[in-house]
Amino acid sequence: MESSSSEHGQGLDSDPDTEEEQEQLCTQFADITGSDVALARFYLQRNGWRLQDAINDYFESNQDDISTGENQTPGVSPAAQAAAATPGSTSKAASLDAPTISEQHLGPAGQVMSSTSSEQAAKTSSNQSAPVTAGLMLLTWNIDGLDERNILERTKAVCNIINSLYPDVVFLQEVIPQTFAYIEAKCDRYKSITSGTGQYFTAMLLRKSSITFNSQNIHPFPTTQMMRNLLIVKARFGSVPLCLMTTHLESTKDHAAERKRQLQQVLHEVTQQDQSNTVIVGGDLNLRDTEVASVGGLPAGTVDFWEACGSPPQHKFTWDLTKNDNLDWQFKFRPKCRFDRVFVRASQPEVQLCPETIRFVGTDRLAECGRFPSDHWGLLCKFSKLCQVQKQVVQADVSSNETGRQVKRLKTT
Repeated sequence: MESSSSEHGQGLDSDPDTEEEQEQLCTQFADITGSDVALARFYLQRNGWRLQDAINDYFESNQDDISTGENQTPGVSPAAQAAAATPGSTSKAASLDAPTISEQHLGPAGQVMSSTSSEQAAKTSSNQSAPVTAGLMLLTWNIDGLDERNILERTKAVCNIINSLYPDVVFLQEVIPQTFAYIEAKCDRYKSITSGTGQYFTAMLLRKSSITFNSQNIHPFPTTQMMRNLLIVKARFGSVPLCLMTTHLESTKDHAAERKRQLQQVLHEVTQQDQSNTVIVGGDLNLRDTEVASVGGLPAGTVDFWEACGSPPQHKFTWDLTKNDNLDWQFKFRPKCRFDRVFVRASQPEVQLCPETIRFVGTDRLAECGRFPSDHWGLLCKFSKLCQVQKQVVQADVSSNETGRQVKRLKTT
């Protein structure tokens, strides 16, 4: 059930009545932002004790100062300087020395890292605060940019969905230069990265308030006939190191051999990543049910996100011509396939993110044209931060699953 008033970040109509309630909010703020209670009190007081608005204020202050590099004392967070320098402040933060940032909160070139969750510091497209939730949210979607029909209406709908859901990471396939320019302009709270600038390509969007970008690389597929490659991005989600990969593997049944060669290259890249990284691979993989097993299955420690969530049948077929009629199909038989997939290799020795839920997006027809945003459904994947919730690992008997491997499924206890 939604909060009765979105303009009050946690549904509070007034300041907390007791010191205990204030302390609870301060503790929540400090846990989410990786700051301290004194700084939490400053931002909460400044924002009328509305937790979400205070978090937004904190991260936006940090983001602005990191971007400009102005008025920043070495070793001291911009937010802490703001708290100490605010005229007339009566908060505890104003009377304290600005706290230094511990080494683990510093990224490349001294950028401030924040232990943010998937819905921290989020504002929806209507500029209202979004709810705070734990974990990382990822969307992967083939947006069918090669179909020129209703391209503006469909791309606008994609942007609206991204801005409304506000996931931490977005993988996009079949992006074209025209749609990328529109997406980059409309989704300006994201850092945009592409795998090319040609006729069509893949792209990745990283939410500025929760993902810290480190580096990018493009792995070419030497024998592709369809301009396909693998986009690899190193980043951090708070204190969690990530290796993010998106690709669009070779299409159609006739190119199965090339697709399997590409899949082997992708899985090899997964095995080469540092064990401290959570590796997430997603995109329009065009895989048939037997192709993963035919290349030896997924590497050790790697799972199929959909299978790890219990293989929900209602979220299986991402390309479903029995329900999605965007594609002109002249044959009586209308196929449905699980082309879009997400693979996850957990970090070691400590698992930091684990699959929690999966669902489709883009399943509503657009009023303007009567079509769907794409001929593929988007996959919205939510990860839990294992350190924030108690988990019990259950070994399931899935020897006959599509990847040909056993899968560890995670359930909250």
